[in-house]
Amino acid sequence: MSDIIKQVAAELGLQPDDPETNLPSVDTTASGDIVITYHDRSIRWLAKSMSKQSREFNCVISVQFKPDPNRPARSLLADTRLNLMSTSGKQGVVRSLKARRDEEWAAMVEEVAAAIQDNWISGEPMIRLIDAEDIGPTVYVIDPFLQKDEHTVLFGDGGGGKSVTALATGLSFATGELVIPGFQPKEKAPVMYLDWERTRHPHRRRLAGLLAGMGITECPDLHYKRMIGQLADSADEIKHLADQEGIKLILADSVGMAVGGEISDESSVMGYFNAARYIGQTWLSVAHVPKNESNGRPIGSQYWYTQPQGGTYEMLGESEEEQNTLSVTMIHRKTNDRRNSTLAWTVTFDDKIVYKSANPLEATTDQQKIPLFVRVRAALLTQSNRTAKEIADELGTSENSVGNLLRNNPAAFHKTTLGRPFRYAVTSNLNPPVESSGTTVDSGVSTNDPPLRGEGLMETIPRPDNGKIKEKKEPWWSE
Repeated sequence: MSDIIKQVAAELGLQPDDPETNLPSVDTTASGDIVITYHDRSIRWLAKSMSKQSREFNCVISVQFKPDPNRPARSLLADTRLNLMSTSGKQGVVRSLKARRDEEWAAMVEEVAAAIQDNWISGEPMIRLIDAEDIGPTVYVIDPFLQKDEHTVLFGDGGGGKSVTALATGLSFATGELVIPGFQPKEKAPVMYLDWERTRHPHRRRLAGLLAGMGITECPDLHYKRMIGQLADSADEIKHLADQEGIKLILADSVGMAVGGEISDESSVMGYFNAARYIGQTWLSVAHVPKNESNGRPIGSQYWYTQPQGGTYEMLGESEEEQNTLSVTMIHRKTNDRRNSTLAWTVTFDDKIVYKSANPLEATTDQQKIPLFVRVRAALLTQSNRTAKEIADELGTSENSVGNLLRNNPAAFHKTTLGRPFRYAVTSNLNPPVESSGTTVDSGVSTNDPPLRGEGLMETIPRPDNGKIKEKKEPWWSE
């Protein structure tokens, strides 16, 4: 029972046990909505979408009248946005209700406003962190792309394959089948595609092509909704639909029209992310890049890059119209957890849409957008035992940058020679170091265990000047 309602009753000279108080029951649903029921009057109030800022306490309220439990409730007031701290707003609600039924609405509105403010909790209840459920390592619904219950942003140029990749990812989750090589579904559940850009028809054709490419005839549980206006205005509806259909993954395409304002305006962008957080579930939002600008970030506010806790990915796409093929590369730009490898595919668009793995360095002509680590590793896999200068000359970058990357990533690259100039190989192909004479020196390192930076090795190195064996401790993989 609300303490504030008791206080209001006391101020009116009524005791809590006095039947004249007619105090309502106040309950909070699992989704955070507040239900206030006047049992003696058969009137129920529902308050949802509460938010508080400055001098406003906004919510969406509705009122129902149900005198007969065996008959449907009668709506006295449909969903109406109300500022509980606004006198004129509350008076407007009273006038609307009086036109439907004669009750002491003015007093009731004040009691309801007090009950909502007394029972509202911003976010979730506070807990001791150690008491939180331990779910173990990071959980992915599409491994290693989408983290469970987190928000991920995929951005890139128009026509670069973002929308079809989002749809293919959703199809993989809805069917539990592998659609995109390297993206392994870990769950199977219904998916919702929110579309601010196109109509259902092109997506329906793409879905049919993807299903044909997979050889699947069953109808996937993938729902589509064409959107108008900002996400925040539709948050209650989307949340209701998601709960009703058991939706676990929501695809939003694209965020430019979903924010309802300037995409560079931080308040509009945060309103979008807050609406998604309120709706819940795992999110994949599609965004664009600035025109004629390549900075590895989505267009608009920096929050499009920093806010997604599931990660931010850039997609590069190059089409070959004659062959009806699109080459796409996905680069993991920002993460709060592990950084994933750069992946690439060729996507063929015929009667069937099929994704096939590709080499990231061959999938795009804009090599400078590919992370240097990926380019260096690919160069060494193509030809091992190379110096930093040789690699830098091939990649068109500075020897300094390549050298620093090789030295700072000993778990990925190792030296194959003991003398300068140092030559390197990919650690997965680890071989014992070789002296300039070509004789092998036992490094003492298992081929399955890459060396750890900063540790030394006991090497047995022949000394031709005196023929003696000298033991020397030297971290030979770092200069």
